Amino acid sequence: MFTLALKNISVLVICMAMGFIAKKGKIIDEKGIPLLSAILVNITLPCLMLMSMQREFEISLLRVSAVVIAITIMLHMGEWVIAFLVTKLLRADEDESVIWTFSLIFANMSYMGIPVIESMYGQEALFYTSMINMVFNIFVFTLGIKLMQKNGKVNIKAIFMNKPIIATLLGFLMFVFSIRLPEILGKSLSMMGSMTTPLSMLIIGAILVGNDLKTVFSGWKIYAVTFFRLLVIPLLLLVILKPFIKDPMLIVVLVMLSAMPVAAITAIFAAEYNRRPVLASKMVFISTVLSVFTIPVVAKILSL
Repeated sequence: MFTLALKNISVLVICMAMGFIAKKGKIIDEKGIPLLSAILVNITLPCLMLMSMQREFEISLLRVSAVVIAITIMLHMGEWVIAFLVTKLLRADEDESVIWTFSLIFANMSYMGIPVIESMYGQEALFYTSMINMVFNIFVFTLGIKLMQKNGKVNIKAIFMNKPIIATLLGFLMFVFSIRLPEILGKSLSMMGSMTTPLSMLIIGAILVGNDLKTVFSGWKIYAVTFFRLLVIPLLLLVILKPFIKDPMLIVVLVMLSAMPVAAITAIFAAEYNRRPVLASKMVFISTVLSVFTIPVVAKILSL
């Protein structure tokens, strides 16, 4: 499994490098990243989420969906506790504490998680991934925004207008009522959804260009938080889940998604709410780079 994981991650890294080169070569400019992100979030990712639900109805999957949602909620709450303890140990100031907390709670489950899960475990695993991402998005646009804001209200409208959430809910209803899309429409949406993986890697690669490599690797606290994000949280989750969850695919998806680097939206929210955006950007960069080495390790441990 380690070799397979390393092979699949290497493919994704090459795609990421292409995004880096494209940004450096001015093929993707500053306006291009938000444009590509908008295409991914509003078109390709919803298509992928919707099509991942196009499968024969099984009552067992319906039960598992409820379990997945419950575990994902508990996972985020558990990560909040870990984040509280870590920030106390690191004696972080208010803004620094917000970045550490956000980084530990919100992994890159969409841009990085979906490509990794799809490339390593196939379409079957995407059903669980879609449900987990739905909960993730709800948390990001409620508790995540509230965490980043110094004052103000949570934008509830942003949750209900979130295209991946809408696509997941619609796909889930179609799964429950055994509604199948016409073949031509299904193939079209599948083709659009297949763009998600390469497009997400291009975007991450392009985002990494914005970091100053002379200073980006400085600061030991970043590595301490990254260690918890990439290794401690997923391995702790594995230890907790293994005695209770009998479905090996569900364990794999939950643990692998929790092993993803810091969510790219951390830097976006930090800039929007003026919460140490440079620090947030460094967290995204360093955790993404190091995840190339830690994801195969977690995959290997899961295979034991």
